[in-house]
Amino acid sequence: MKSQNTGDSTLTPFVYFVGGVLVYPPNTIYESARDALSEAYSKPLATILQERIRRGFVGGPVAVLPEAWWNHFLLSYLRYFANNFSDPGEMEAQAVTALTIMVSASPREAWPTLIDFILGQMDVLSGWNKCWIREDAERRGVFKGEDGNYYYHDLNGILVQINGAKTLPETHLDFITDHILRGHGCLRQIFNVLSAFAIAHEYAQDPSLFPRSMKAVLVEPRFDSTSHKWQLMQFQRTRSIRWRPLSNFCDPDWLAGDLLGRITDTLDRDVWKDRIEKQKDRPSRLDDDCPRQMDYVLDSSVSIGSDEEIYFSFEGRTFRWVNGTAETKATISVGYKDLNSHREEDELLNRLLSLLVWEHRQPIVKEDGVGGPRRPIPHIWAPRSNFGVRVDPQYLPFRSNALSPEMWLALALYKEGVNSRSVFYRFFSFWKVIEVAIKDKTTRLNWINTTAVLPGVEDQRVTEILKLNPNVAQYLDDSCRNAIAHVFRKPIVNPDDYGDYVRISQDLHVVERLARRAVDEHLSAAAVRP
Repeated sequence: MKSQNTGDSTLTPFVYFVGGVLVYPPNTIYESARDALSEAYSKPLATILQERIRRGFVGGPVAVLPEAWWNHFLLSYLRYFANNFSDPGEMEAQAVTALTIMVSASPREAWPTLIDFILGQMDVLSGWNKCWIREDAERRGVFKGEDGNYYYHDLNGILVQINGAKTLPETHLDFITDHILRGHGCLRQIFNVLSAFAIAHEYAQDPSLFPRSMKAVLVEPRFDSTSHKWQLMQFQRTRSIRWRPLSNFCDPDWLAGDLLGRITDTLDRDVWKDRIEKQKDRPSRLDDDCPRQMDYVLDSSVSIGSDEEIYFSFEGRTFRWVNGTAETKATISVGYKDLNSHREEDELLNRLLSLLVWEHRQPIVKEDGVGGPRRPIPHIWAPRSNFGVRVDPQYLPFRSNALSPEMWLALALYKEGVNSRSVFYRFFSFWKVIEVAIKDKTTRLNWINTTAVLPGVEDQRVTEILKLNPNVAQYLDDSCRNAIAHVFRKPIVNPDDYGDYVRISQDLHVVERLARRAVDEHLSAAAVRP
């Protein structure tokens, strides 16, 4: 009897979990919403939805029954509006209005009306009209000068240049953009709910377009959430895939992007076009004997001068430095005579960055580079952003009580190697991991020679090493590890030398693979991974 309360997976594109049990709610979100709204004239919609939620045994635990799921889902939507603002009545009314628009027609037909509603209530729905950010921007009265810098008058009426603050309209747009693109806030709840309606609508039109093993996973009922994610319900197979139905309206990120595009369509300036127009007729001041240029992105907080860019000479060559902003990273350009032979220019740039770091004690990390014809603007541009690996909470490695002190030391050294931006320090850290795992030097070198030739340990690079060095371990120990650790031991490794940088960068991948294998084989690293 209990198993009958888990729904039918063949009749719905949705699923949620209850204590590890898969529960398939019917594809009836439209019916649930319309029925509840039809009674909203007599009592608050939240009360109606609460009364319609039924609980029972769901594969064992007591939870929301699948036939009542959408009442719980829509109540979570209303609660978000009511719980995040000082005037819950006003915000709940906004949520009901948006919901009424969603169920009035198909997603494609309802979206233009919903956009008009959102744009008309944007400051209310985002919280802008009652936030301290708006009050602070109004109080400061920041304005942009003709020189492109930002200014305001302090309490004594003195004109002060300010960094990190913008004008009220710019601050307003940044605030709205943040609430549209991020996964929190009332605007996101509207996108989430409309995408659920769109999924239901598309499935009702043609279920064959939905693979039976692909489901929109909803957040389990003990949490109030309107979000979903698509998941392949084959747990012994890979889950590293991306999928969604053909309709854009099924994707809350697309809805957010479409709304943001419509907002910025109203701007009277094309910032990128302005930048191109301002610089297209200005000649490049890089060296005349260089028909090409190389542009590198720099991760650094260093700015040179107060202008957007500056040209300067270093050791007889001209460089162009474009200062970074709160949104973009800095870039540096240098002229190249030949893009296929540029060791001299690279080493010159490395020396320049070394000197700047020494003089000003600030990190300057050279990242990606792009080369091309000489022109007044760089060929590469990089926003300041965060990127990372999303870890499913159930796979967090918390089983650590059985780890030995040596294992903890190896993990600490490996972390230092991964976190470092220097290929030389990274190599050294990974090598020390191997030393911790295999303490005897003779045993360690013999293990490296045996393991390095196994499949999966950077086969191509190991083959290249063996062409010139019959003993891989001896090469890695003498020409890499010792050369990095000791300044005057031959061969000398110079971080600014192009050849040394390339060689150690290639060998770094070999020693990292060896470090992980050494830990797995000698320190029982499997204990830290479920």
